[in-house]
Amino acid sequence: MGNTDMPFHAEASQEQHAFDDLLAIRAELEMGSEAPACAPEPAEPAPPYRRAFSASALKLFAECERKWFFRYLCNVVEDPGSSAATYGTAFHDALERFHIAYTRPAEHTRDELLKELDRLVIDAFERHAHAFDSPLEAELQRRRAQRTAVRYVDWLMQRGRQSPFEVIGNETHAPLDLDGFQFTGFIDRLDRDVASEGVTVVDYKTGSIAMTAAEYREDITAFREFQLPFYYWSRTAAGDHVTRLALIPLKDALLEIAPVELEIVPGYAPPSGKAKRGAIGIAELESARARMIALAAQMSVTTLSHFRATDDPENCGYCAYTAACRQRPFPNSDPFAH
Repeated sequence: MGNTDMPFHAEASQEQHAFDDLLAIRAELEMGSEAPACAPEPAEPAPPYRRAFSASALKLFAECERKWFFRYLCNVVEDPGSSAATYGTAFHDALERFHIAYTRPAEHTRDELLKELDRLVIDAFERHAHAFDSPLEAELQRRRAQRTAVRYVDWLMQRGRQSPFEVIGNETHAPLDLDGFQFTGFIDRLDRDVASEGVTVVDYKTGSIAMTAAEYREDITAFREFQLPFYYWSRTAAGDHVTRLALIPLKDALLEIAPVELEIVPGYAPPSGKAKRGAIGIAELESARARMIALAAQMSVTTLSHFRATDDPENCGYCAYTAACRQRPFPNSDPFAH
């Protein structure tokens, strides 16, 4: 156990020195045995990032380049994850199995769907129970998912009656080549409209998401969100006629399921106010694609010193690497300043 009387700044200093030592060791190993033992970073450019890029990696880099460096290139500090992430993983698992069995939900009874999804949720949360902080946490999160599943089935039946659709993909691999850069991901669900044969890219969201279509469209156009634009280009390259992007919120068991949806239209789309349904233009998706390429190029050829920290202190709130980051911004108001 550490010294509880040690001042906070002393603990932070010790953590920083330890982290700097790890960086120096990593630099020495990468540069060869003749490198200076205390070199904080190599003078030459870092080895190119050879792996395929994901939407989450792009979003992380756009949010904070230094955090991306810590997670994807350095790996000296482990991010332990959270119960919220485990909840999402287990719920996604249950929904994947559910829609493999029920590709046209509207053709089945509500009771049948409820019974099967409830069974799959219980099974999924039992398999992931070890990843929660405690058995009690696992039990509470399972019950939360079961209540949310009831609302999900009710929404599914209503949507199926209004616009019949068929589920054509679950956890579908989404590879994409853009200007020689490789991107990869997995799409939660793909739906095909029975009447128009247009394809909807569906993403389940068990965390916080945009509240309106306009808000989500702004996230895309401001290059804060890349996932559904990336999936759009991947499925378009695969030959699908993608007509809609949809986020399905599964966080709050007390609320009705109300997806945030963007219809894809030529050119630029008109504003949609505070509605859950809106539109996004092809031109905006093309801008997102160009930004993906630019970020991939930036991540592939650069020096380690290039990875600057975010300017926004709010991005540091849940970062696993905050204590080791010398460049992190500090909040505007310091409770200990007076």
